Amino acid sequence: MTDVTNNDMNNQQPSKMKSALNYGAIMGLVFLVINFCSFLFELGENKVFSYGSIVLLAVAIGFGIKKYRDEQCNGFITYGGAVGYGILIAIFSAIISSFGSYIYLAFIDDSFIQLTLERTEMGMIEQGQTEEVIEMAMSWTRKMLSPIGIFISGIVGTTFMGLIISLIASAFLKNDPDSFENA
Repeated sequence: MTDVTNNDMNNQQPSKMKSALNYGAIMGLVFLVINFCSFLFELGENKVFSYGSIVLLAVAIGFGIKKYRDEQCNGFITYGGAVGYGILIAIFSAIISSFGSYIYLAFIDDSFIQLTLERTEMGMIEQGQTEEVIEMAMSWTRKMLSPIGIFISGIVGTTFMGLIISLIASAFLKNDPDSFENA
């Protein structure tokens, strides 16, 4: 009888990982569309896209934590549980959007990378940097702006931003059960 009850509960309540994957996948696809627009319309330096992405990630993490707390955790979630859940959303989102960007930049169109490299080099020339400094800086810039460099920095950057957002959002969304009620 206990096994049937546990199986019924498991079928009704998705795991923390599956739930976070759902929100992360949605955000990953949204970020992928934003990234493609940025690549296609050469908006890589546009601050609206940068700030808009941070706001979207914050909304997704906050909404995801709240829904998970209310629907899966009976209205209760610890601060650590909320932070962990938010980070999972960010990680899944980062993997999906970064992988899509990698595929696009590595196999479809790398003009975004070439344009960014040209702008970087022109900026250094305008600043009056020496030829040696420009060459050394451009060597590192080429490595960071390779498709794999963008993939890695996308995962690290989005996960880090998700951590910061989760730390803040969890302070507002945590709802520990009263320890005196359980005693």
